[in-house]
Amino acid sequence: MIYPGNAPLRAFRNTPLVQEITVANYDFSAATFAAQVRAYKDAPGAALITLGNALAGSQGISCSYVAPTSTIILQIDEATIDALLPYPANGVKQGADVELYWDFHVTGGGLIKTRLLQGTFTIEPGVTV
Repeated sequence: MIYPGNAPLRAFRNTPLVQEITVANYDFSAATFAAQVRAYKDAPGAALITLGNALAGSQGISCSYVAPTSTIILQIDEATIDALLPYPANGVKQGADVELYWDFHVTGGGLIKTRLLQGTFTIEPGVTV
């Protein structure tokens, strides 16, 4: 069993999030990926953000493999981040960080469905639009 790594993510309003994740000794080039962001762990209903396999450079999760390392790119577009929990609907004061939670699953590359990473997902407010 693989225990998920703690991987807090920080997104900045008014910019996209592009996060590189490297994993040695696994070829995930043909794997299936899933990641979700929710208000809290086990939050019911639809996720605030849902990502799956995508082409590099577009919102979602892409992967390349150069032995012995898989390079996974998680991308969330600026519009998705900016639309997430707008003030004051989420009860967070303007100018304060919004703290959510996320996790990342992979199926393939020799693994059954596995939660590879998890942690907080913080959106930091910005100044420049």
